[in-house]
Amino acid sequence: VLFFLIFLIFFYSIKLTLVYLDSNKKPTIYLDKSLGNISPPEIPQSTTSAGLKFTLDTIEGVPVTATETAKVFFLPQLNPRFGYSEKIYLMAKSFGFDTAVIKHKLIDKTATFTDAEKTLTIDIANFNYKFDSKVNNELFSSSQLTIPSKSEIENKAIDFLKKIGRYPDELGKGTTKIIYLKYNPGNQNFVNVEKRDMAQLVEVDFQRQDIDTFKVVTPKFFTSQNYVVMLFQGTNYQIIKSQIAFFEKSEEQVGTYRVKTGEEAWSELKSGLGFVVSGTSGQKNILIKDMKLRYFDPDIYQNYLQPVYVFLGEGNFVGYVSAVKN
Repeated sequence: VLFFLIFLIFFYSIKLTLVYLDSNKKPTIYLDKSLGNISPPEIPQSTTSAGLKFTLDTIEGVPVTATETAKVFFLPQLNPRFGYSEKIYLMAKSFGFDTAVIKHKLIDKTATFTDAEKTLTIDIANFNYKFDSKVNNELFSSSQLTIPSKSEIENKAIDFLKKIGRYPDELGKGTTKIIYLKYNPGNQNFVNVEKRDMAQLVEVDFQRQDIDTFKVVTPKFFTSQNYVVMLFQGTNYQIIKSQIAFFEKSEEQVGTYRVKTGEEAWSELKSGLGFVVSGTSGQKNILIKDMKLRYFDPDIYQNYLQPVYVFLGEGNFVGYVSAVKN
């Protein structure tokens, strides 16, 4: 009996030791660097975080590492295809151009339609576009201006994008955001208003769907580069501004790369390697209230759709740090 008890103690001691060692063993990390070295994202309208002083004041109290690895998607660069001329003229007609009179001008891969009231530029390779129209005070003094329900606004914007043939599937599966606007005659521009009854027109922002549970951010963070600005008069609406700057990601050419730790990203932000996309002018001491891992959706063509660390602070501060290990 004594021998048997000693045997059991010895046997289970070894078993518990093996279980403990196995539980503390780090999981195998699988990497796929088939896309080569990943360059940081390009954000032309941003500034560097150099010269700013940061203090971390998050719930965790320390920089957080979201994940050890993340996917990086290749963004194929498209070339113009036969028949693009018919497509861009249909788009121009939908924006109100008299295409029997107004003809496009082509420089490199950009076609431009212009008349006295509006301008439309189209990339003839992927049909990304930007549309602007002139506005005047009389347009916003009409007693027939209305703001429909959110669902009607969204449906009208989606129907318009479908009409011109530029409503990518990923935007359709993503989220939309409605921003209420009011015309400022002083600078002939639009300002955000909080309440619907204060608005004169609306902007519908379209966002790419989440990637592996991580949300997607844009170069401006608070708004999207994919939008439609609409003015409603009774049951009719008019497109005031609109843009689609969307690049399809490849589902076949996908890499898996190591992600910087939270400490590494925090250190790079403090050392001036971050991209500042929003903040208060003159703000030098920034209190960071949150940091997250997100995917950066570019508004100009670049090779990759890749993750970034996002730092949110007081005074509407938003800073990005490239998340893929150097």
